[in-house]
Amino acid sequence: MVTRREFLGILGGGIAGLVIGGALGYNLAPKPTPEKAKAGKLPGVPSEPLKIGGMWFISGKFGTYGDMAKKALNMAVEEINSSGGILGRKVEVTLKDEADRENVLKNIRKMVEEEGAEFLIGIDSSGDVLKLTPVVENELHVVTIITHAATPKLTACNNLHYMFRISMYEEPIDIAAAKLVAEKFKDVKKIASIGPDYAYGYDSWAIFSNALKKLLPDVTWMEPMYSKLGTEDFSTYIDKMLSYGPDLVFSSLWGGDAATFVKQANSKGLFDSIKYYLNPMLGATDTLKAIGDGNVPAKAEVWGSGRYWFLYPPHDVYPLNKNFVNKFKSKYGEYPPYVSATSYTAIYALKAAIEKAYVAKGAWPSQDDVVAALEGLAIAGPMGPVAIRNEDHQGVYSVFWGKLKRGAPNYPHPILDDLQIFDFGEVFPAPKQTYVKCG
Repeated sequence: MVTRREFLGILGGGIAGLVIGGALGYNLAPKPTPEKAKAGKLPGVPSEPLKIGGMWFISGKFGTYGDMAKKALNMAVEEINSSGGILGRKVEVTLKDEADRENVLKNIRKMVEEEGAEFLIGIDSSGDVLKLTPVVENELHVVTIITHAATPKLTACNNLHYMFRISMYEEPIDIAAAKLVAEKFKDVKKIASIGPDYAYGYDSWAIFSNALKKLLPDVTWMEPMYSKLGTEDFSTYIDKMLSYGPDLVFSSLWGGDAATFVKQANSKGLFDSIKYYLNPMLGATDTLKAIGDGNVPAKAEVWGSGRYWFLYPPHDVYPLNKNFVNKFKSKYGEYPPYVSATSYTAIYALKAAIEKAYVAKGAWPSQDDVVAALEGLAIAGPMGPVAIRNEDHQGVYSVFWGKLKRGAPNYPHPILDDLQIFDFGEVFPAPKQTYVKCG
């Protein structure tokens, strides 16, 4: 359990001020917009609805990401519109399916050029976000807030102007994993790994292994393994790991793949032969729901992380998260995963930036005005206060790692317990610095 004093200490003085100040309740209790704004009477503000385009995986094996994003977006839009919208403009969100792999860029362009989206949010895949970057920056010139795609290359290897990332990305989580191993699992001698066969999987392994080599130089590293997205049978990979005889397995599999691997590895005895299993994407409630209490390993310690965990920040010291979780659970009958929290926060970050820019300008802000307002913005989100850095447009907040345990009788799925919290200052690389290779 993290106490109030510990939580505020983790945040640091400047960000803690956001927690205990007026911004704490901002997201879940938006201040009423003046009556003239509700009527669309603010000078220089268009009367038509404000359209925002979003893209996540909506169908297929990873469709829960889009579903959970949509639910949180609906919640945020309902809150904002019931309080007068954004400067009097009603908010409307249009979604496209990222699972339509061949038309990702076409659909992004369509939302902006044909459907009138003034801002963009979302993107699940790291590969997609890297393809999207030159389109947004050089063609569309539309402020875009990334809520999921985790490649360090987005913010470390590009000079972004219109693009921002509100969510945690993989590097601080993987660096925190290395610190966790070095501090708590010093008996580890041999490490194996498996990840998805694309940019995220390669980068996550490179970050974790390079960071840990500095802390535990005597560890033996097995050849990393990579599987295609949507793999249904991991037997070959699991058998190879068993032949390696590792103490620890690091896995960056996510979504349905992560759940499938854990269940199959458990049935084949992998968790009886290793001591530790780490997955930086395990802290997603949809994944944990798919794993189920019956598949929580009895012997090996299983640790997970993510962009957000519904029990952190602690509800008794951070009411915003408590209110968000309770409202989401009451409305949808389940606990919110990280894509819900980051999508929800993205809408409110846009709202805060637009209103900030309007006050400075006295008219509806341009895209560049909103860019300037987002740079350096601190926004209170369910995951805690998020500060958007000027230099790379990356949102920063504290990182957690927790140990998997059965959730019953209090929760309908496994949960993460014994949380280890890392201040963003100790695990986020400085702007433009990264373990991965650019290009």
